Amino acid sequence: MSIKNESLSTKKDIQDSWLSTEFDMFKSVFDNSSYVFVIISSDGRIKYINSVLPKLLGLSHDKLVNQLSDNVVTKYVHPDDRQLTIQAISEAIRGQSIYGFENRYRVQNGSYIWLSWMFIPFTNEKKIYAFAHEITEQRALKEKLDKSDIKIENILNNISDSVYALDKQWEFIYVNKSAASAFSKVTDQNVLGKKYWDIFPGKDNFYFLKFSEAVLSQKPVQFEALSVLTEGWVTVNVYPSSEGITVYFKDITEQKKLDKSLEDERKRLYALLDGLPGLVYVRTSDGTVIFANHNFKEVHGEPDGKKCYKILFDQDRNCIDCRTKLIRSTYQFKILMQWQIVIKDTIFEVFEHPFQDSDGTQLYLMQLLDITKRKVAEEEIARLDRLNLVGELAASIAHEVRNPMTTVRGFLQILKSRDTLHENEEYFDLMISELDRANGILTEFLSIARTKSKKTEMYSKVKLNNLVNSLYPLILADATNQDKQVILVAEEVAELTMIEREIRQLILNLTRNGLEAMSSGGILKIMTYMEENSIVLAVEDKGIGISEDNIARLGTPFLTTKEGGTGLGLTTCYSIAERHNAKISVESSAAGTVFVVKFKLN
Repeated sequence: MSIKNESLSTKKDIQDSWLSTEFDMFKSVFDNSSYVFVIISSDGRIKYINSVLPKLLGLSHDKLVNQLSDNVVTKYVHPDDRQLTIQAISEAIRGQSIYGFENRYRVQNGSYIWLSWMFIPFTNEKKIYAFAHEITEQRALKEKLDKSDIKIENILNNISDSVYALDKQWEFIYVNKSAASAFSKVTDQNVLGKKYWDIFPGKDNFYFLKFSEAVLSQKPVQFEALSVLTEGWVTVNVYPSSEGITVYFKDITEQKKLDKSLEDERKRLYALLDGLPGLVYVRTSDGTVIFANHNFKEVHGEPDGKKCYKILFDQDRNCIDCRTKLIRSTYQFKILMQWQIVIKDTIFEVFEHPFQDSDGTQLYLMQLLDITKRKVAEEEIARLDRLNLVGELAASIAHEVRNPMTTVRGFLQILKSRDTLHENEEYFDLMISELDRANGILTEFLSIARTKSKKTEMYSKVKLNNLVNSLYPLILADATNQDKQVILVAEEVAELTMIEREIRQLILNLTRNGLEAMSSGGILKIMTYMEENSIVLAVEDKGIGISEDNIARLGTPFLTTKEGGTGLGLTTCYSIAERHNAKISVESSAAGTVFVVKFKLN
């Protein structure tokens, strides 16, 4: 055993001698190096020092060589580092290698620089070799990082949301105050240093799968889930790194309740909108339909995020007259807009209600109400008002005009009977006939002006077919005289309560108008039939038709296209139809015209 130890000792002496020789050979290298190089003897005296340390301290080379290292340390090393430095040198003299020892030296301006030392002992030479390099900047950076870490930790500890970190072995390496408080609900021990499954033994498999996904993909993962830590809903963000994962979670239970409340409110609102009359939809500023009620879907189907102008008008761009495109000030966006449009022969009243969604998005509630029937009714009322006006006019002037006309006619008859005026008899006859014609016009005026009730008129139950059949010979005679034909198609119809005299007049006026509208060889067709809850009388001619402008004005007094006509025939027809709760409609083209009278059954 002693031989073996002697052999080891000999080998070490040889190695130390070789190293010493090598250092002597490379002194010139150390002299020109940026590293500090110092040789200290076993008695603690500095035997050699290169020029680096004297330059850093602002000293001459002579003030350090042959000085005791303890004296140099006491004089130039920071007070907080002196004892540790003396101790490190002593350990090195006793043969212990030291690496990475750091201390501070005072420089000429009074500040301190940091040096990192390496002490290598050479026992056979009874000296130590010391190497050092400046680390002032690195230490400053480290201090900043340490302070930054402290600030970050303080920030994380002061936030209300929970943060914790796991290393690669799934051990808790950091937990902020909020997370620690949450963990205290499931365990009474400190989770730092514990494995994840020690705290959650099979309780949070879903979380474990999500955390594993972040680790394997090295991409952040976000999800929402119920948590045993908060006993409610949380949103979880998992951030992976090469060291493990950092988990950030926030209690969103109240937000979930609020979201559910908003969703319930939205459902109630949409249920209300769904029940509104007409076509109702909600759209964005660019026309995207995001909601449509039941009526809208029945007509146009599901909107599927299409533009309103595509759905309603099959266009690929905004409507030219779209009111929403008009530039309006901020307060005007809250004003209800109203206008009318026509979609496939249907007239709609459009109501636009601007409003903002919960996230501030500008939206528009659109309501389209079908007002076609109302428009037709308004036009009918306007026409009836015109008839009323004519009736009032006729009632006021007819009696005033008839009396002087009767007087004039009487005197003309007297003058005609005198022998002295026989040579002017033809003039008297002409004047009398013109007065009779004017009187006939006034009579028609008065018939229009009458507003008779069922109590004062002779209403009776009559079959329309019987009236048409009784008038057919008369109508056929008129047609034959004009070289025209009449076809009668009478289906079985129900009885109707009517004033027979007025309906006869209605039939004759319509048939005579039809005959006069045709040239020789024309065919007039008279039809009666049942349609739903109505009895229909139709008179069809093969004339040249009526212009659209004149169709809209039919029933207006004095409107006529016949030479010598009064324009009161159709006015009388419309007046009779009104008194019998009937409607007259007209269809006309270049091939002819059909007048359709629908009598509603009582």
